Amino acid sequence: MVERNISQKWLNEPPIHAVHPYADPVSDWEQQDNYDITQDRYVVVIGGMNMDICGRPGLKIVSRDSNPGMVTLSPGGVGQNIAQNLAHLGVPVSLVTVYGGDENGAALAAACAVNHIDLSHAECINDRRTSTYLFITDETGDMQIAVNDMGICEEMTPEFLQRRIDFINNAALCVVEANLSEDTLTWLGDHVTVPLLGDTVSTFKAHHFDHVLAHMGVLKPNHLEAQELTGIAVQDEESAQAAATALLDRGVATVCISMGIRGMLCARRVQNESSVTDEFVIVPPFPTKIATANGAGDAGMAAIAWSYFDNPARDLEELGRISQAASSVALECTKAVPDLTVDRLRMKLALLA
Repeated sequence: MVERNISQKWLNEPPIHAVHPYADPVSDWEQQDNYDITQDRYVVVIGGMNMDICGRPGLKIVSRDSNPGMVTLSPGGVGQNIAQNLAHLGVPVSLVTVYGGDENGAALAAACAVNHIDLSHAECINDRRTSTYLFITDETGDMQIAVNDMGICEEMTPEFLQRRIDFINNAALCVVEANLSEDTLTWLGDHVTVPLLGDTVSTFKAHHFDHVLAHMGVLKPNHLEAQELTGIAVQDEESAQAAATALLDRGVATVCISMGIRGMLCARRVQNESSVTDEFVIVPPFPTKIATANGAGDAGMAAIAWSYFDNPARDLEELGRISQAASSVALECTKAVPDLTVDRLRMKLALLA
């Protein structure tokens, strides 16, 4: 393992502008020229946008019975969550997605406007249902079961993206996620010319990345998804390194494997004039008072994208720490998308500086 020291410079830099997530969208977009998607550097996120419906009982779940509790609706979907986190971090972001011409679709479009997520390259499909994710937690907020109705994501085909490829390739980077089909991700790998960052989403969908790995600048699976992609059971640091090496061998430039309480393993292949070296760093989790397990992975992925947007040459360990800090902020928040800001990242990072 290559040991790296984390620079203190970033912690001490003045904060960049970050829009408050509930600020008025019209006034802020008019006042802040740096949020003009058409003129400046921006990030494209391609992925799903759901209406999340959460049921959380007040007491221990009684199976096969009506449980008193709270039911909430909120914007969700991996693509939307990553885009919203990026917007909270002050990044101009455009979400390329699809949504239905129903009440949920209208509500999601309105929420994106409030959260400064550009939808000018998304598409409303009037005769399709907006993607919906229904989940039930226990009384502590830990998910017990979920049902997803995400058939509309099948509309994000290569033909759909071909009409948007110039806009995508003018971005600083592009984030994709495994709610896109295998064919669509493969097509993106062949046609996107800017750095590609990817979230594997689930063990069921991780294989959607099989034919695009050689084009990935960053891939962020959890340990189960890394196992699914490589066939290597990730149980400790040694096996995580083996899985990361397998992904590096298949062409991924940087691998970030999240392992829960065991931390995050970050890996990168460094090629010098005369040799090739694999760099591995284990980044431990931050002390966290967990309020909910939802949203940590999406916040961590967004923080990696923010880091590349801010400084693509950032140290590997610092990249992992930024991702872990964002996940910790998300775990301490009851919302699926936390009120994540650069200043909050810095405060969290300072705890273990």
